[in-house]
Amino acid sequence: MRNRLLSTLLLLCLAIPAFLQQPYVLLDTKTDHKHEVEIIVLAPDGKHMLSGDYGGYLFIWDLQSMQVIQKIRAHQKSINSILFNTRGDKFVTAGDDGKVKVFEFSSRNLLHTISAPYDRVNFGVLTPDDRHVYFGGYALQTSGQFTGLLKASLTNTSNVQTVYLPNSSTTNYGITDGILDYSNQYIMFSMGYGVMIWDYKSDKLIDALWTGFYVNNITSIKDWVYGWCDGKVIRWNWNGSQYKFNKTISAGSSDGRGYSRIVFNSNKSLFISGDDSERVNIYKSDNMSLQQVLLGHKDVVRSFLFWKNDSIIITAGYDRAIKIWSFPQPEKDTLITIIDPDTVQVFDVEVKDTIQVVIENKPNVIYTENNIPTEVGDRKVQKVGDFIVKQEEFEIEIWDNSVYDGDTISLNINGVWVLEEYEVTKEKKRVKIKVLPNTNNYLILYAHNLGRIHPNTAAIAVIEPNGSKRRLTIASDLDKCGALNFQYMPD
Repeated sequence: MRNRLLSTLLLLCLAIPAFLQQPYVLLDTKTDHKHEVEIIVLAPDGKHMLSGDYGGYLFIWDLQSMQVIQKIRAHQKSINSILFNTRGDKFVTAGDDGKVKVFEFSSRNLLHTISAPYDRVNFGVLTPDDRHVYFGGYALQTSGQFTGLLKASLTNTSNVQTVYLPNSSTTNYGITDGILDYSNQYIMFSMGYGVMIWDYKSDKLIDALWTGFYVNNITSIKDWVYGWCDGKVIRWNWNGSQYKFNKTISAGSSDGRGYSRIVFNSNKSLFISGDDSERVNIYKSDNMSLQQVLLGHKDVVRSFLFWKNDSIIITAGYDRAIKIWSFPQPEKDTLITIIDPDTVQVFDVEVKDTIQVVIENKPNVIYTENNIPTEVGDRKVQKVGDFIVKQEEFEIEIWDNSVYDGDTISLNINGVWVLEEYEVTKEKKRVKIKVLPNTNNYLILYAHNLGRIHPNTAAIAVIEPNGSKRRLTIASDLDKCGALNFQYMPD
């Protein structure tokens, strides 16, 4: 009964949108970029993030550890856009060096390079059949110079066609942004005071959404188009036959400087935009009311994303920082009342976190021959690495090497708990270890919770007699325990 009630409680906690209960707070800051960060995007696999900066560098991040796993000099100048194709196996970058580049996502290999007839390309997008790239921008030397919408076939990338070139008396603005619309049927691009809707199958302009403000960035979701325009967020609604202007809110300073992307959470109930300062603004989508402002960057913030079922927000700014935000840990225990529908009884359950394991007694470690552990309680033990040590007693350091998210752990070696219910932080904690000769010595990490980012991870370093350190990362969750095997081999 108790296990089922805890499972019911867990489902209830996860079902309640956390953003309605508490604000986002800053968890961690990453400073890997050496140039202003212009763009971040979530990869379709949900496990990786791509970021591009003013130096033309493209970073590939593992989101679980929030570590950079690859760095590519994709452009000679700023990367302005990163857009995935509809299948998620390719992505397109566009930059201030006048280049559009197509990469394979799995290998990160460069597949195609397309040159524009001007120096700034603000977007590049693959059609759903992966046959053509559409792109646009403007010339930096004469800011605002009109350029038009361009198209290149991937079978002949040197043949660049201009497919949309309106009369210069109508507009003399360049293209500031471009995307595939929500349905993947049209290409939308912003130019001057309008958002153009382009049918790539017939290569025809089918509609234009006009406003009295210069359109900087656009986002398309089902039945809605949003634009960041001269310090305002403007939206249009699909009425069944065409898009109609719907609402405008102020999102920046009165002079309307700057630009910002607009990013929605998973169920489209919230969106984020920036302004011409270091502010990050979170809005409710239905009435476009401001819900929270994230302050922590020291310069303009242009790009954002939601992750982990909206429990994580990642922001990137011109201060060269990438910041990770989430919900604060509860300061005190909370009593939540739930009802067992089978017995119609009311239970008060004490909760320390929304994902918490209650451990009344220390779990037993089950060993097989050669001192190899197989289970801790009802969890399997999984070896993740080996260490050869030359001394019987030594110290290890343990700390959180990724995003601080409230992980709580215990450590066990040879059946002895050497660290109990410890919250892993950025500060390194030293623990004394004693091993046995002529056998295996498994150091087991037992997770008491899942923190905000799953699984529960920690970095462990063995301190050698000469002061040098050897390091491995270990992870555990609620089904298995990660373990390191120490083998004692004295000289």
